[in-house]
Amino acid sequence: MSAFRSKPRLVNLLDDFALGGVSRGLGIFSSQPVRDVADCSTMAVRPDAVIAPALNADIIVLHFPPNWRRLAFLLSLRARNPRARIVHVEHSYTRAWEARNVEHKGRFRLMLRLALRLVDQVVCVSCGQADWLREVTRLAWHKVDVIYPYSENPGLDALAYPDFAADRPLVIGAYGRFHEAKGLENLIGAHRAGALPGTQLLIGGFGALEGDLRRLAGNSPLIEFVGKIDNVAGFLEECDVIAVPSRWEAYGQVACEAREAGRPILVSPVDGLPEQVGAAGLVIDFTNPDAISRAFAKLDGPRLAEMARAARRSTQDCGLDRQREWARLIRRLAPYQAVPVRVLAPA
Repeated sequence: MSAFRSKPRLVNLLDDFALGGVSRGLGIFSSQPVRDVADCSTMAVRPDAVIAPALNADIIVLHFPPNWRRLAFLLSLRARNPRARIVHVEHSYTRAWEARNVEHKGRFRLMLRLALRLVDQVVCVSCGQADWLREVTRLAWHKVDVIYPYSENPGLDALAYPDFAADRPLVIGAYGRFHEAKGLENLIGAHRAGALPGTQLLIGGFGALEGDLRRLAGNSPLIEFVGKIDNVAGFLEECDVIAVPSRWEAYGQVACEAREAGRPILVSPVDGLPEQVGAAGLVIDFTNPDAISRAFAKLDGPRLAEMARAARRSTQDCGLDRQREWARLIRRLAPYQAVPVRVLAPA
């Protein structure tokens, strides 16, 4: 007895659901444009797995970074799923990440080249990341797509714009993991050094560096820690401007959320962050307090108000756009067609 499956099956593989931005971003595979072209599911794999599962899938999407140990897993995945198209989404590695974290670049780049030869398509999360990855792996242009990530946070586009004419300190918000990557100590240090006069810092998040950040902030009444952010819209409502002082950042979901909320952004000149700015903010070297002072001196109420409007305009329909980009990629990899499926007759 046979039936027909009209849509390809897509399975997302993830090895760490604690990576909030990555796991939240999987919601895009539950969106209507993607569900119209594929039946999607998500499966967890162990970080130390060597033998890959045999999957009843037409497309397998990988959401973890390759490494030397993962080469065996990728070989096994290819061998056990010979008819599936394999897509690797690079959420982690970037030019700035490599510069700061990789001592033996030749060996690292060899691993990347070997790993990415085992997949059919690579999806980068920013143009800056894609340029670097093509450069270091020599991947053909047609094998690399750029699809910005997106995770829905209800209410961001409905927030009122900040009142930049109000007679009060300007509230600069920053949030995310308290991790070396986020560079929050540079923002706090610049504020303590007087590079951001007339402002208050509102810092949300948690992580291993919290004690260090609090000690750096000292007893300043103008720096407030508010803990883990469960309500992104509620936090952004309290902020006038959002700073993203990251040392590396493949894309920077915080910057996208801030723009959607109509908040100007101040971002580091690394990886995918500058391409988000446009008229919505400034690119600033947060390691240089003098550069911060010079950039901040150019901002006044009218300019910040225009940045806020430009920020929101830049994200109009961005979630739907990214859903449609994934739908187009799926159609390209597994054309929409009726596929015979063997179904056992009831006993």
